[in-house]
Amino acid sequence: MVDVKKIKENVSKVTNRISSSKLPTHKHCRICGTSISPSSDPRVCKAQDCIDQHEKNTRNEKQMRIWMFIFFGIFAFIFLSSILRQIV
Repeated sequence: MVDVKKIKENVSKVTNRISSSKLPTHKHCRICGTSISPSSDPRVCKAQDCIDQHEKNTRNEKQMRIWMFIFFGIFAFIFLSSILRQIV
């Protein structure tokens, strides 16, 4: 049978060891995954390739957001106009 108390004790020992380790606080670059300082605002390292890729990704996200609003607006306009046409 499984001893739940023993398992809980083992898990708490492991988590205490992990939390008490001496790893400095850090973040990882969104593009390449290298460690960067936690205070860096765009989560990107200082490599030019990563900076360029991050800028390209943000432009693509912004453009995609704009297109989604446009399509949603068109859909809402068609839907509302069909409802209004049925009422009148």
